[in-house]
Amino acid sequence: MIHFIILAAGKSERFKKKKNKFSKLFFKVNGISPLEHLMKSVSNSTIINSITLVVNKDDKSEIAGFKKKYHKLDSVINGGITRQQSVFIALKNIRKKRVKTKNDIVLIHDAARPFLENQIIRNCISQLKKYDGVFPALNIDDTLRNKKNLNSYDRNIIISSQTPQAFKFDKIYMAYRLIKGNYSDDVAIANEFGLKIKIIEGQKLNFKITNPSDSEIYEKLIEQYYRNKIGNGFDFHKFKKGKSIKIGGLKIKSKFSLEANSDGDPVLHSITDAILGALNEKDIGFHFEPDNKSYKNANSIIFINKALQLLMDKKGEIINLDLNIICDYPKIKPIRSKIRKSISNILKIDEDIINIKATSTEDEGFVNAKKGIACQTAVSLRVFDYD
Repeated sequence: MIHFIILAAGKSERFKKKKNKFSKLFFKVNGISPLEHLMKSVSNSTIINSITLVVNKDDKSEIAGFKKKYHKLDSVINGGITRQQSVFIALKNIRKKRVKTKNDIVLIHDAARPFLENQIIRNCISQLKKYDGVFPALNIDDTLRNKKNLNSYDRNIIISSQTPQAFKFDKIYMAYRLIKGNYSDDVAIANEFGLKIKIIEGQKLNFKITNPSDSEIYEKLIEQYYRNKIGNGFDFHKFKKGKSIKIGGLKIKSKFSLEANSDGDPVLHSITDAILGALNEKDIGFHFEPDNKSYKNANSIIFINKALQLLMDKKGEIINLDLNIICDYPKIKPIRSKIRKSISNILKIDEDIINIKATSTEDEGFVNAKKGIACQTAVSLRVFDYD
């Protein structure tokens, strides 16, 4: 069993020094906080079996819903006053739940290092076959000086330690139980206790957010996880006797209605399919069975809302929407601006990114003044993608 402890119980005093409202773990860039980014990437790791999140009791509201969102999150516990206390609380919690931990491994990681690559986790674990503990570190590139007299130090004998720091569970647990005194991190305790430690190469990407200026680095790096995705949708509904039809959520008087299980809005159905397609989430029929009586005469907004929720789950947004409404009846030109405004309100996006084209078949083909209305949609999305 491989356990992963995330330490998020700090108060971010240096980060808040310049009147930042949020802790360094919860400030958001494009809807993603550092802790959320780390939780997602660790939860997605095929190597990790369980996650223990150690938080400050004052931040509990910030992590509401985490257990549902991150399936490997086993425990959320309150931390101690110091890092050392928080780690020991987490180790005891794992030991209490697990009981037999003879062959278990634990990785202990600072939540303020959100850009943890899976390769570091793999490298740490592989080295535990020969060692009791492993940690990543970087050589020092900059010249180190004494602030008072400007004397320089030999940077060849100094390294910069990072996390995660990985250990055979029982070894580090026993070290924490028996050690006396205060130590800066887990390696210091393991080293003092006489455990056999291995240093592996760290990554500059695995930097620690400490000061307010670090948020600018986070902002630039988080952008690399966004992808532009394109989807297309098509829908057609036949005319039948009736008094009104819906196009893009706009209800208009008509000599027909549209044949469908729902309200038959071809524009909203087409947009829904386009968004689902761009998200690789199959099609509207998969999520809402066409013959399901519970959707009889249902407002097509419920289909759109499903697609929008999936988009929101991926921290995505609509960049551009291009519609081609194909019909001989009704005439789209007189109602184009109203349809555009309706779609804008439904999708909660600006009208400027919505384009509506209208095409007539000149009373030929399967779409004509007697047969029905069709709509083609092309959508461009910006989506947060960990893959």
